[in-house]
Amino acid sequence: MSDPDDDVARKMLARILKRRGPLLTFSAAFTLLEAAALAPAAAAVLRLALGWWGRCSVGNFEIAAFLASPQGLAGVALLTAIQLTTLHLRVAGVMSVLAGEGPGVWHAFDVVKKLPAILKVDLLQAARLLLRAAPYLAVGTFAYIKLWAPHDLNRLVVDRPAEFWRGAAAFAALAAAYAIDAGRIYLRWLFAVPAVLFEGVRNPFTALRESEERTRGRLLRLAALVLGPGLAFLAASFGLSWALGAANGYVLDRVGHGPRTAVAATAALLAFDAAVLATFGAAAAAGFAALAMGAYKQAGGTIREDAVAEPRARGWTTAAVAVAGGSLALSALAARGLIADAPLAEVVEVTAHRAGAFEGPENTLAALRIAAAHGADWAEIDVQFTADRKLAIVHDDDLRRVAGSPLRIADSTLEKLREVDLGTPFDPKFAGERIATLEEFLDLAGALPIRLNIELKAKNDAEAVILAGRTIAAIRNAGAAERVRVCGQSFKGLVEVRRLAPELEIGFVSGAVIGDPTRLDVDFLMMEARLASRGFVDRARRRGKPVHAWTVNDVDRVGPLVDDGVADLITDDVPGVRARLDEIARLDPVDRLLLRIRHGLSRR
Repeated sequence: MSDPDDDVARKMLARILKRRGPLLTFSAAFTLLEAAALAPAAAAVLRLALGWWGRCSVGNFEIAAFLASPQGLAGVALLTAIQLTTLHLRVAGVMSVLAGEGPGVWHAFDVVKKLPAILKVDLLQAARLLLRAAPYLAVGTFAYIKLWAPHDLNRLVVDRPAEFWRGAAAFAALAAAYAIDAGRIYLRWLFAVPAVLFEGVRNPFTALRESEERTRGRLLRLAALVLGPGLAFLAASFGLSWALGAANGYVLDRVGHGPRTAVAATAALLAFDAAVLATFGAAAAAGFAALAMGAYKQAGGTIREDAVAEPRARGWTTAAVAVAGGSLALSALAARGLIADAPLAEVVEVTAHRAGAFEGPENTLAALRIAAAHGADWAEIDVQFTADRKLAIVHDDDLRRVAGSPLRIADSTLEKLREVDLGTPFDPKFAGERIATLEEFLDLAGALPIRLNIELKAKNDAEAVILAGRTIAAIRNAGAAERVRVCGQSFKGLVEVRRLAPELEIGFVSGAVIGDPTRLDVDFLMMEARLASRGFVDRARRRGKPVHAWTVNDVDRVGPLVDDGVADLITDDVPGVRARLDEIARLDPVDRLLLRIRHGLSRR
């Protein structure tokens, strides 16, 4: 004796194969119309979000804050309403095609006539599901008050202590219980839409009541019928998404990082991905509709199966696709126009590493002048003591690397060190360039459109504390407090800066992470570029600590780091980084978003 479910599956496949042509045509036309309806609404919501943030690069908490705002809630509600409406219209249209109603595809859109009745059914289902959710929400609120409310939410999310996991377990249990409850309601009302579509039921209460009667005693079988294909669909969907992501990354890695090329390549790949996913979605919708129809008929429902499309239907189906495509083109233009002039205030500063080591001898006044001329916002310089306790601007312990001299900074007087020519080894045109003092840098920077980020280069914490005091004294004598910030790897040295000059910004420098530097009492974090990930930047930003990435000498790293949310790019190549930032800034918001998507796709 054959299994009834196997018969349903066989009939489903036969029905889909018989009507595959009209199904594909209808799905293509409806997908275009659905996109045409969603595009302007999605663009309006995105414009609101861009105006809220002022930039394209935002973190998860900022997105959550927008979605929780009145504008965000209204936007999400609008998009959800459109999506649900089009979803039910799609299923109803697919059912009409599978039933062979009318001449071909065009008349599948006759389901629009039954849209009021279908929407009433949807509203009743939504109201029932919301009412059923009320006790779960009440228990969840109580659990939140007891388990999470007494603690700092940011600490719970970032550190995930035991209290976080207890609350998460409670919420997961509630969500699972509600999902089972809501699933049971959904199955009880699974046949309401077919009743409206095929039997002319107009009263939503009647449709729901008839569905409850026909599903009585069949819930487990229906659950298996829906759950099995549903899980298969999810698995196939994840597999397809992974394959597309891998292919996208492969292509984009070979296209390059130039903004214009990357934007064009990303747009083409997204169009291809959308076509593939739409085809997959059409097959899934056909499968689900056929299953629902088979189960409905098996439960005693009536499905009218009219004659297959007449020959003249070909012109109608072509017209359906043409009209849908034209609608999408017009709405896409409207959507792009809506987003393209959205206000953005995305600003990333540029710091010349060691005053700009590619364009001039590092940590020299000549390099500082060039960095200012090339548009650097800041110059990072290194200060340390000489043997006579002068504040010299030099990075290494000696001058071997920069000048071929064995003189050690801590063992040599400033006068002795200044005998060494730092310019000629770099380029003869800089002949005669000497080591400068912090005081000289402060004086010159005061006459240039550039500020100084002064790194304390001390041998140990004790020396860092002394160096901090002398550095603050020099800054105060020059009247430069508003034009400088101080950074270093010695936290004790930074604490001393904070004590002596609380008005100055201080930053911690790190090339490796043990623990959580976002908890340090500093104003910014200078992290090696590979550590400046989106997750780290978001965590630091939530604690009010912008991240500066060093040393960014490959201009192809600029875009991804900007999209990760860094506030400052520290580089030896100021002209190259500034040019890439300017190129990104010239993109309109649509292209800017595409560029961010490109960076995300290339990392998968």
